[in-house]
Amino acid sequence: MRQLIVFAFSLSIALSSFSKENPTTDTQELSKIDRLYYNCKIWGFLKYYHPLVAKGSFDWDEKLQGMLKNTANIQTYESYSEYMTRWIYYMGQIKPCAKCNQPSNEEPFLKNFDLSWTQNSKFSDEFRKSLKNIENNRFQGNNHYVGQGKVGQFEPKNENPDYEFIWKDENQRLLPLFRYWNYIEYFYPYKYKTDQNWDDVLREMIPKFLEADTRLDFHLAMLELVVKVDDSHGGFITSLIDEMPYFTFPSVQLEVIEDQIVVTKIIDEAKASQDDLRVGDILVTVDGQTATKLHESHKKYIWGSNDAVKNRSITYSLFMGKTGTVPVTIERDGATQPKTVTLYKSSDLNAKKDPVVKWKHISDSIGYVDLEHVVVGDVDEIMGNLMDKSVIILDVRNYPRGVYRAISKYLNPTDTTFAIFTRPDYSYPGKFVWSGESTCGSDNDDYYKGKVILLVNEKTQSHAEFTCMCFQTAPNVTIIGSQTAGADGNVTKLRLLDRYYSSLTGIGVYYPDRGETQRIGIVPDIEVKPTLNGIREGRDEVLAKAVEVAQEEVDRLLEQARLEELVRLEQMRLDSLRMDSLRLNMMPPDTLKTDSLKYDDGGK
Repeated sequence: MRQLIVFAFSLSIALSSFSKENPTTDTQELSKIDRLYYNCKIWGFLKYYHPLVAKGSFDWDEKLQGMLKNTANIQTYESYSEYMTRWIYYMGQIKPCAKCNQPSNEEPFLKNFDLSWTQNSKFSDEFRKSLKNIENNRFQGNNHYVGQGKVGQFEPKNENPDYEFIWKDENQRLLPLFRYWNYIEYFYPYKYKTDQNWDDVLREMIPKFLEADTRLDFHLAMLELVVKVDDSHGGFITSLIDEMPYFTFPSVQLEVIEDQIVVTKIIDEAKASQDDLRVGDILVTVDGQTATKLHESHKKYIWGSNDAVKNRSITYSLFMGKTGTVPVTIERDGATQPKTVTLYKSSDLNAKKDPVVKWKHISDSIGYVDLEHVVVGDVDEIMGNLMDKSVIILDVRNYPRGVYRAISKYLNPTDTTFAIFTRPDYSYPGKFVWSGESTCGSDNDDYYKGKVILLVNEKTQSHAEFTCMCFQTAPNVTIIGSQTAGADGNVTKLRLLDRYYSSLTGIGVYYPDRGETQRIGIVPDIEVKPTLNGIREGRDEVLAKAVEVAQEEVDRLLEQARLEELVRLEQMRLDSLRMDSLRLNMMPPDTLKTDSLKYDDGGK
């Protein structure tokens, strides 16, 4: 231990002295942002690639703080390269890795992988060789900082939860940024699908973390970073921030309908009555700002794979950071009216519960199932009552309870693959491999022969989307509704710091033909969205369209049955004539004698 301390102390002095004694005389200038950008990338690369670092030989968070301090005065790529080369050298010798060059039997998925930056021409030859040597002889085995979930998704481990984080310290504010950025860089299956290039995200966010003068600024910087993953699973929660009360709500539900913000449901009738808010009211302004523009400006703080999900959080967006009462303007019956909206904690709202209807007969030929409330133990009874229906409508505008396999045994004639997966290649961080598949259904000659209609919208997320993928393998399926949440795959939970929590999608989920659902969602065959008139009239327009399509199917089947009956009757008539003709042809020639036919000649 004493030797280790002496070594660490000597290394710190040597490197610190180097950074101070090498003035900025090189021609290739290194800006502060570029320096911090490469600090983040190198720190993360070594964390997951360097054999000694990945083994847990160093306090890597403290090493980051030392790196940040010792490189603070470096202003050229040449000096930076020399410092980093020495820093890596003093960590210890890297042994050759024979296993690293062995071919893998697993098919790689490389859309997220990019280590080209390690060979930046602005780096010295020696530094580039050093980084390449680490890649070629990278750590193999159980990384000290890398855990795996039950399906192979990345889960960070051994991140010091008791790290004495001081948010006012500029360098310490960079720690959660660097941690999170590298989680995504090496282990997020959908990094390639983010709107903004992940390297550009780092360059953009570094100044925001440096300039975070308050805890609120720091929180918002973290939140904005997480949102840039473009993942409906990518939330960020912290109990440290009390300046911004996010979780206060009005007594009504708001949604974006026909590009307007509309009251679509009363949550607490008594409180909504006090504020004189009604279903169908259009919210025009909030606290003096145009409601739609306010929502757009806040989207950078709302996580979601697509705009449908971000619009799902419209209430959160409009009233974030507000408490008490908020002046608003609404439009009702073509006229604008000033109102005051009171905000409440969710626990203070007396929400009216809708009656639970697991399934019902819409007509003699159409059945309906609400998957939100159905459990596996209900499936046999429900399907037993609906198997004779011409159409079954399955409502997946909710979060089902793991019934897809039980139901698919009734819908599918065979066991069918409906999803394939990618997971991180932990032997080569940043790379992924195709790994595994999911099937549903079973060999069943008595499978349901009718039409299945799936109802979807922005609330169809994650397991709900996975459920739809399974049901899509049935022989006759139509999807009606609007864009789903586009977040498919098991969730990875992240603890960035003590009481700083986030999450993201941990594995890649694809159709068997490798078609994507992340961010895209389950694509409807018939797109239907609620309308303002429909909201005011209390109609479920998606379900109404499904019933219309179902009735068309019923009518088609009835017409088909009628035509088949006509064909059958005509065939019977033709068969009868054919039999009569056949019988006549089979009669002996002498059966009809000419002398037996008397001729009446009128008495002549």
